[in-house]
Amino acid sequence: MKRVELFLLLLVIGSLWGFFEMLALPVFALCAIGLFLIVLGRRVIDFPGSSIIIGLIVCFYKSYSDHFFICQWAGVMALAGSFDLFVSIVFKESWFKRFNPVLIGALTNVTAFFVFVITVTFIFSEPNWVSGGMERVIKYALYTALPAAIISGLISAPLGLLAGSKLKEYYASFPLKLFPGIYLTATILLWIIAAIK
Repeated sequence: MKRVELFLLLLVIGSLWGFFEMLALPVFALCAIGLFLIVLGRRVIDFPGSSIIIGLIVCFYKSYSDHFFICQWAGVMALAGSFDLFVSIVFKESWFKRFNPVLIGALTNVTAFFVFVITVTFIFSEPNWVSGGMERVIKYALYTALPAAIISGLISAPLGLLAGSKLKEYYASFPLKLFPGIYLTATILLWIIAAIK
């Protein structure tokens, strides 16, 4: 896959995740959708840091469509960075084998929870999180992080792996010249939607 095509694929995946972030969905569902997309992306573009690039695209998409909000950036980047940690360092070349995706799906959300809470409470000191104290942290853990970890482990990661594997197979079947045009068109449409929103 050429560099331009790689970049366009990262761009369309990040934009698609950003689109879902604009919808009024529960946070645990957004985490599960985000994990599905970064697993899919990593299966096709298997290089360290690709999920972090996707996360940054999501953040810019969200800022473009709405406004800068530190909690949203922190949540997206905590998920993308945690996933990259597990697939690039902890599990490395075996991340997509056997039950590893299930484990990675769950562990990514648990790790992202801690990173997110530390970021918004101590590093950037977001007022709502600081004033909410331990009660808010526990509530977030039980009603957001835990469901996200379960759904991501049992559904999102395996489905993302399956979708990414199928997409890799299609690259062998279809003319490669079609993909950049499809990615670019999808990205433009998603950013137009963001501008309207």
